[in-house]
Amino acid sequence: MLVEAIVLRRLYKKDHVDQVLATFGLIMFFNELTRIIWGRQPLFMDMPAWLSGTVEIIPGIPYPSYRIAVIGVGLLVALFLYLMFAHTRIGMQIRAGASNREMAGALGINIKLIYTLVFGLGTLLAGLAGMMAGPILAVEAGMGESILILTFVVIVIGGIGSVRGAFVGALLVGMVDTLGRAFMPTFFRLFLPTAHADGVAASIASMSIYILMAIILVWRPKGLLPAHA
Repeated sequence: MLVEAIVLRRLYKKDHVDQVLATFGLIMFFNELTRIIWGRQPLFMDMPAWLSGTVEIIPGIPYPSYRIAVIGVGLLVALFLYLMFAHTRIGMQIRAGASNREMAGALGINIKLIYTLVFGLGTLLAGLAGMMAGPILAVEAGMGESILILTFVVIVIGGIGSVRGAFVGALLVGMVDTLGRAFMPTFFRLFLPTAHADGVAASIASMSIYILMAIILVWRPKGLLPAHA
């Protein structure tokens, strides 16, 4: 929230490109600061003992309990955001400030405070995501960079400013990416040598989410579920 007050508050009236460049610079700054203070060695976390087992959702196919917990936390966060934005006074003020900052301010809403609180909430949720991903991956500086581009793709597909759109976009991107990596090698092995098939499949699978984004933008330029005007 201090970063928002010192840096980003000066950029709201500028172009979105300026904001993207500033936040990207902040990412690089804080990543290097973290490495200077704590070093480059990643930290590995153990899964909680009560979530270290498996659950058979489908008979004969065990699924890790911790990953079910991750999915559950994601659903709870999505529900919380939807209820907050759609059914609370603070959510109404946030949407008003995003739609017309000057008019909302003229009606007595403290826009600066609203923006700071939203930025703080977003940072809190990013920290929650890092905590949930820690036992699966590792805790290290820059651990969120690998999904940064995917996050932009999800927002563009779903519709900028739409919680429902982000939820649907995340599901689509996850399914297309996972199914592509799982089944494309088998498909290309039908008519290509195994070595070539795996390479082609990996390349196309990594491109699949961007192809999906392009198709959706041609069909619906504002995304699948854009925020209401």
